[in-house]
Amino acid sequence: MTAEMAPQQHQPGEPTDVPDLPVAALRPALEFAVAVAAAGQKMRPPLVFPAGLKPYLKFQKLDKTSMPPVRRALVADEDFRNRLGVAATPELVDEVGIAWLQRSPGWEQRVVELHAAAQQAAENASAEAALRKSERRREAAEVATARAQADLLAVRDDVAREQARREKAEAKAVAASSEAETLRREIQQLQRELEKARVKLTHESDRVERIAEGHAAADARVAVAEARVVELQAVIDRVLTERVDQTVPESHAVTAAVVNREAAVALKKAAASTHDLAEALSRAAGALLSDLPVTPPAPVSPGAVKPRVSKRKPIAIPGGMFGDTVAVAQHLLKTSHVRVIVDGYNVAKLAWPKLELAEQRKVCIETLEDIGRRFGTDIHVIFDGADVVGASAGRRLIRVQFSPAGVIADDVIRAEVAALPSKTPLVVVTNDQAI
Repeated sequence: MTAEMAPQQHQPGEPTDVPDLPVAALRPALEFAVAVAAAGQKMRPPLVFPAGLKPYLKFQKLDKTSMPPVRRALVADEDFRNRLGVAATPELVDEVGIAWLQRSPGWEQRVVELHAAAQQAAENASAEAALRKSERRREAAEVATARAQADLLAVRDDVAREQARREKAEAKAVAASSEAETLRREIQQLQRELEKARVKLTHESDRVERIAEGHAAADARVAVAEARVVELQAVIDRVLTERVDQTVPESHAVTAAVVNREAAVALKKAAASTHDLAEALSRAAGALLSDLPVTPPAPVSPGAVKPRVSKRKPIAIPGGMFGDTVAVAQHLLKTSHVRVIVDGYNVAKLAWPKLELAEQRKVCIETLEDIGRRFGTDIHVIFDGADVVGASAGRRLIRVQFSPAGVIADDVIRAEVAALPSKTPLVVVTNDQAI
């Protein structure tokens, strides 16, 4: 305890205090006194308090300038101070304030000691706070060091990953360069192959043009041959017309000889045209097939068994239909995949006996075309005549055929029937019992 804090001696009746006690040490006691005085104003009757406290009744907390007047007012009013000492408790006022208010014997010494202890405790608390603060700083420094170390490791990892990415990118660049070189060589190879293909295409175009020219020439020869065939057919028609009658008058012998000579000349011309046409078509076919591989026919073993020929089944006629009716004829023509073979002159002479032979053939073909157009039937009509391609001029909806020289139409019909598969429905139109 310092000499400055020693209690002073006071005369009886004189207000006492510890002058060297800092007013800040009495803050809890002073604020408690103001609070009691303010609360006492609401009592009935009101609590009597020192007049010096009145300016501070509404203060929640006393500042440095207001604490000295409050202290002086309490020192001067012993009665109010004693009542405060009775009401003061450790929960409301600290030990220094209670001792200062109660004024027990030796209170001055007690106040000085309590204040000194409080200062020491404050210093200790300050030292502990400083120590704790230093400890916190040390811990913060350690945390910062650890964080810096972690950041350094992260940076090293980033550098390592970046190095790996760079090496990978360099490897990809090398691979891309190699692939680009490979592609460049492939492009050069493709360009060479393209140039070869262009040259070959040019040669093929020239060859196709030559073939087209050959086809044009062949078409021209075909046109000439067809014209000659028409002339020949007229001669043949005259000859066949004269042969219809079994007897020929002697007066017509010379005329028949002339006709025969004309027919012979026409036949020679047609044969020559046919020969030229055949050569042209052969050359065209050879040009088209020059680049195609030739596949040899499959060998046939000596002991191979010939396939069994099945018999053709007649087309079924629905019930209620009779043989010689239009309904039966239409049913036969509408049969799915049916093939109709017509004995041309046999039908023409029966149907149109008063017409000339050429007119009979023309009307017969036109009638069969109308039937084919109406029912969509596959019709094949065969006439007696020379083996001349295009004997019937123009394109037809049906197949028109003339028998070769020396062969009658009956034999051609038999050959056509034999060549058809047994499962193909077939209708032969003729009244020739030999067929």
